[in-house]
Amino acid sequence: MEFEIKGQHLDLLAEKAIYWREEQALLLSDLHLGKAAHFRKAGVPVSSHIHIQELFVLDALIEAYHPRAIYFLGDLFHSDINTEWQMISAWCENYPEIDKHLVLGNHDFLPKKLYENANFIVHDSLIVGPFFLSHDREEKEGFYNLSGHVHPGVSLVGSGKQSIKLPCFYFSESYALLPAFGQFTGLHRIRPTEKDFVFVIAENEVFSVS
Repeated sequence: MEFEIKGQHLDLLAEKAIYWREEQALLLSDLHLGKAAHFRKAGVPVSSHIHIQELFVLDALIEAYHPRAIYFLGDLFHSDINTEWQMISAWCENYPEIDKHLVLGNHDFLPKKLYENANFIVHDSLIVGPFFLSHDREEKEGFYNLSGHVHPGVSLVGSGKQSIKLPCFYFSESYALLPAFGQFTGLHRIRPTEKDFVFVIAENEVFSVS
């Protein structure tokens, strides 16, 4: 699904990422890698396979779009240092030609040097073109905000009053929310207005419910 805003062309992908054509860049948020090991440490048996699958999806997107840069809009790594950090470090080594920008999120509390050693370019927030990129929603005069953090979703109600909650891309007049790329995350139901644009992800497709 292509969406144009501020003169920029964004491909909204069913993989819960955005390909920004003008910048030849992927944007995604809230992978929460390391969360499985964090739960195992607490005695909850969760396999690391869920994170391996997510990196496979990201590999496929890189193969399809050949981005010059990837912007991770926070919560890349969920936990203190654990065995799954080696997974992301090794993954980064496969793509030395891609600029990997990390906008720090509330879960990205590892020492900054660890991210930099894995070849991430670390930011608290940054401006690229007409967009202000942050983890949590934040206003920046003159720029349109792209962020993640809340794991946006909407509830769709059928004619029989059955309902389902699905992840979505959400665009208001001044800011947009990206869905959580990670599978091991929840959903926060948003309440769009008639002026907003909402694109739901379901069954490997993106469609408008605005």
